[in-house]
Amino acid sequence: MMNSKNQEKTIVARKIGIDEYGLVKINNGSAHEFEERGIGDVKDGTIVLRPIELVYLSMIGYKIVIDDHEANINELIREVKNPHALTVYLDMRKRGYFIKPVVNGPVDFLVWDKGKSPLNSGPRYMIKIVSEGLGIQVMELLNVLKYSESMGAQLVLALVSSEGVITYYKAFTFKPVKGD
Repeated sequence: MMNSKNQEKTIVARKIGIDEYGLVKINNGSAHEFEERGIGDVKDGTIVLRPIELVYLSMIGYKIVIDDHEANINELIREVKNPHALTVYLDMRKRGYFIKPVVNGPVDFLVWDKGKSPLNSGPRYMIKIVSEGLGIQVMELLNVLKYSESMGAQLVLALVSSEGVITYYKAFTFKPVKGD
């Protein structure tokens, strides 16, 4: 019989909607640990995980079981609709940031400063992904910038090349100070 130190970390989830998986249980871990690291959202009393988060959890050693089927990393990656979003998400996690995907918003991700918990602080940055060759319209950029500043966060544009190389640019409005 295995003791808890040797038990494999397993997440059991069920599909509850498009790009949404409800957490049923975690073996050898806790839902609070996920919340502290900015993984998942509580919705109607259930922790909801996105495909991008399941890929990350699989990469850090969790076995993922969805609707009684053990999902491998390739199956999980196929569930991610935007490969550039996965690239940015994994890069920010690797750099030590807590990052949460935004569903149906003007930005793609909320990001917290290193060491800041999403449970007791607001996001420091909002990331908007810009794909090489597609760009972003000026009015859309201005609207996203206005939105992020109104929420008290710094807008960061993540330019992703066709090779998957990411370059981050901070965007802000310049307000000149009037002289006396």
